[in-house]
Amino acid sequence: MQPFTFIVAGAGMIGLATAIGLQQAGHRVIVIERGERPEYGSAPELRVSALAHSSRHLLERLGSWQQMPASRLGPYTGMRVWDYDSFGRIEFDASELALADIGAIVENKVLEQVLWDQAVAAGVSIMATTELVQQQVDDQRVQVTLANGQTLTGDYLIAADGARSTVRAQANLPLTFWDYQQQAQVAVLTTELPHQGIARQVFLPTGPLALLPLADAHQVSIVWSADTERAQQLSTLSDSDFIRQLRVASDNCLGLLQLKSARATFPLRMQYCQRWVQQRLLVLGDAAHSIHPLAGQGANLGFADVADLLAIFAHPELQVATLPKQLRQWERQRKAAAVTMIGAMESFKRGFAGSAPWAKLGRGLALQLAHRVTPLKQQLMRAALGA
Repeated sequence: MQPFTFIVAGAGMIGLATAIGLQQAGHRVIVIERGERPEYGSAPELRVSALAHSSRHLLERLGSWQQMPASRLGPYTGMRVWDYDSFGRIEFDASELALADIGAIVENKVLEQVLWDQAVAAGVSIMATTELVQQQVDDQRVQVTLANGQTLTGDYLIAADGARSTVRAQANLPLTFWDYQQQAQVAVLTTELPHQGIARQVFLPTGPLALLPLADAHQVSIVWSADTERAQQLSTLSDSDFIRQLRVASDNCLGLLQLKSARATFPLRMQYCQRWVQQRLLVLGDAAHSIHPLAGQGANLGFADVADLLAIFAHPELQVATLPKQLRQWERQRKAAAVTMIGAMESFKRGFAGSAPWAKLGRGLALQLAHRVTPLKQQLMRAALGA
């Protein structure tokens, strides 16, 4: 088999978007994926992402967004954030910045299937149900061996194989790891009251609860993050008891609730890879950074990694003399963005965790101040947009 320009490990949203952009730029790309082609069904999928305008613009440039089924897109025009234990709340509305929406809730598997099919149509080679078991990377080229015994060579290897990246592990890249001591419970629910295209989040003493609007006006996806002890209590509840506690936690903001899916729980951890460029190995997306889901920025960080990397490889001829400098600059810029977001999420988490009266008062005042001071509020909205 002829050498490839890029070998991409991982066919998730980030890996496939990278592969499509590189193939469109005239490079020869192959994607290695341990799983099969994703296929979504008629029922809403559990895992969702809140995509900011910046991510949508990238997907539009790739031609992917235009292929998303409208019936599976949940644009949201407003955000409501409040503290359960105080008077503090802040509300955002897209009209305040003369926009049609703030972002869109997308089911991960739906977007992954769209990207997979687009990648194949664009000429990207995809090898499914296998994985990299050995890799050799130096200053000149990369060579990988797959579980099926096949060997591939290329100019660059891209690790986009998620938070548990085997490529990153095989390269022995240093990793900063932090266990939040929390778990997130996710589910899809039907609601008595329409969600009105508003993303809601309430900060509880044990962790944040997000209710994200789906395409159906009476369906939301929830992400309930809670300290481990509380999360374990929630996971053992019957469906009816879980719904009862969910209604209390959400201030009954959407009326009667009913589970439309099973509930799933996953642990919350922060990871940060300290080296994203090592010879001809590049690391991006969750393989490079994973953060707390309370602001829904994980996927947006990954798509920003992709957008900036594609700008470097925008032409089919690799500028070998300048690429190392450009990649170092890409690494510095993207690492700075990831560290800033990790720090912001930790500040949010700690700031809303205290139950002391002075802490509640402080949170209430901070949210009210942000809501009433227009420049500050608009700055927060632009951050949510990815601007």
